[in-house]
Order: sequence, then structure tokens, then C-alpha cells
Amino acid sequence: MSTPAPSPTAPGQVPPDRVTQATLLLLSALTVMSGATIAPALPAMQAHFADTPNAALLVKLALTILGIIIAVTAPLFGVLADRYGRRPVLLAALTLYVIGGGSGLIAQSLGQVLLGRIVLGLAVAGTMTAAGALVNDLFSGAARGRFLSQQAAFTSFGGAVLLPLGGVLAAVGWRAPFVLYLAAALLLPLILRLPRGIPGVAPDLTAPVQAPRWGAVTLVYALALGYMVVFYLMPAQGPFLLRALDASPGLTGLMLGSSTLMAAVTSLVFSRFAGRFDPRRLAGLGMVVVALGWLLVFRAPGLAVVEAGLLVAGLGGGLIFPNLYAWLADLTPPAWRGRVTAGMSSAVFLGQFLSPLLLAAPAGHEAQGFATGAALAAGMGALLLVLSVRGRRAPTAPVPQQG
Repeated sequence: MSTPAPSPTAPGQVPPDRVTQATLLLLSALTVMSGATIAPALPAMQAHFADTPNAALLVKLALTILGIIIAVTAPLFGVLADRYGRRPVLLAALTLYVIGGGSGLIAQSLGQVLLGRIVLGLAVAGTMTAAGALVNDLFSGAARGRFLSQQAAFTSFGGAVLLPLGGVLAAVGWRAPFVLYLAAALLLPLILRLPRGIPGVAPDLTAPVQAPRWGAVTLVYALALGYMVVFYLMPAQGPFLLRALDASPGLTGLMLGSSTLMAAVTSLVFSRFAGRFDPRRLAGLGMVVVALGWLLVFRAPGLAVVEAGLLVAGLGGGLIFPNLYAWLADLTPPAWRGRVTAGMSSAVFLGQFLSPLLLAAPAGHEAQGFATGAALAAGMGALLLVLSVRGRRAPTAPVPQQG
């Protein structure tokens, strides 16, 4: 009976040190920082640029334009990460992150704000892709599932801190939240001590056992895209719904942050049980719970019920991405990790970009998009639950035999 060939760094056998793990967790926070930091400032930004044509749409694009940039450029960063290693890509991406993120402090027009957000999108594409591939290099099996859950929890905790902090800064002025992006420069010394990663050899496309299972991988991508369309209702539409209910910017940040805090708690609790359950089943359960949360938000007569819906959605959301990523990792041979992870990044951020376009709500009916989001989440949850009963475990990618 053949056994899987170990990867060059023997992931799972020699866990990375705590500083490396902490660095990977901090890098994951940069993703949520890219949007959460300025979300509470969107109404103030719109008021400042009220004389700009189409200001309402352009301000929302300042939050979501990152999505289309990442969706387009993540595959390129995946190729670079597989060819040259993870650390060089991370160093370049982090430099762009500081430049693009901090540019909002000096931007004089909405066009300049959007240009800075495009640079930030390039940075997030490189960071998310290279860091995700490095996680798959350094962890395997149940250890990978545990770390992915801890990473999701840390990301959500980051959102729980950054959204309220962004709200406090937004009360000072719409530019103030942009200063938080400069803090990313503090990670540069930590990036320098990361392992370079596994530059992948060119895959032999004539050997099927070396390639990912593209049908299942594409399904994971589609589910990730759909979930982000649903999830991004919170930062893209939530501030406008809460403003219509007379919430201040500070309260808006706290309420949005409470949802990500609940997601963090869910992910952290789940990390203790990673590897024991079919990831499709847990992701499906999370989708159904998110649907219930958004239904509460849609029907909410006031802020208290909106808060209840946000908490319920956070409870479900904490289960979704750790399990989708664990399923994807099972489907991916080592030489393809950078590219397959890049595809996931593209799907996630394309969903982020499309969310306000597909689920836009007219003025005076700000909760309308949450009804459509609830239906979409329920449908994806049902699909995942059906798939989970067809087999005991999610299918995994074939692995090469040892010579």
C-alpha cells in the first residue's frame, strides 16, 4: 500500500515556531483591515465628496474596488509565489500595502482615493496568496485545520477591533482611519525571518495524479464567491442601514465589530474540533445560520434586532471560511498551492466587489439586500449539506507514490 510522499519541508512533522505562527496570524489581519478600517467612514466620505458626480457609487467602490483588483491579479501572485517563494512576494506586497493604504491621508479627490485603493488591492492579492500558500506548506492534516480556524478567529478578532476603532477615528474625520494602514510597516522585520516557502516545480500535466481535482476546486471557488457576496452586505450596506436607524459612526463600528467578534469566537471554539467533521457539513451549517441572521436584519424594526441579526450571522460565519479552506487544501497537491490559493483569493474578492452591485438597495430601503443575501446563503447551505451526506469525508486530491 502506497503512502503519500512527504513535502520538502515535511509539513505537520516539525511545526513552525511561535513567532512564525504569530506572523502568519498578523498577516491574515491585513486582509480584513483593508476594508474594515474605512467602512464606518463611508457616509462621512460621501458627504465630503458630495459635489463629485456619482459620489454615492464611487464611495462604495472605494471599499470594494479592492475585490476586482485582487480577483484579477491574485493568479499572477500565485505564479510568482510558486516560482520564487513566498517570502519575496510578501515583502513586496507589504511595501505596497503601506503606500496604497496610507495614501488616503493625502488624497485630494475621489479619483486619488480610488487609485490608492487599487494599489492596496495589489498588496492584499500578494499578501493573501503568498501567506495562504505558506500556511499550506507548513501545516498538514488536522494541524492545518486547527491553524486555519485560529487564523479565521484572529481575522475576525481583528475586524472586531478595527471596525470600532475605525468608527472612533471616523468621528474625527473621514481621513483619520487611513492612518491605521501605516501600522503594517511594523511587520516587515517579521517577514524577513519567515521561511522562504516551497517554490513549486512545474507540474507535469500529463500525470493526472499531480493535478488538483478541478471540478471540486471550482465548486469551492464558487461557494467562496457566493459567500462573500452575502457577507459583504455587512461592511458595504450595513453602515447606511444603521445610519437610517440613527446610529452614530461610533455605534456603527461597534455593531459591525460585534458580528466579527462572534465569528472569531466561533472559529476559536471550532479549532478544538478541526479534522473531526466533514468540512462541507460545517460550512453548510454556517451558511444556514448566516441566512437566519440576515433574515433578522431584514425584518428588524430597530437597532436591537439588527444587532441580534449581526450576532447570529457572525456565529455562522465563523464556520465557513476555515472549512472551505480546509476542503480546498485537501484538494491541492504541493506544487499547485500558490496557484490554487490564488484562485481562492480571486473568488473571495470578486465576491466582495460584486456584493454592492448585485445586492444594492435603494435609498429608503437599505435592508432590502439582506433578504436576497439570506436566500442566497440558505441555498448554498442546502447544497453543502446535501454534498456532505454523499460521503463520509470531502474528497481529497490524489498524491504521488513514493519512489
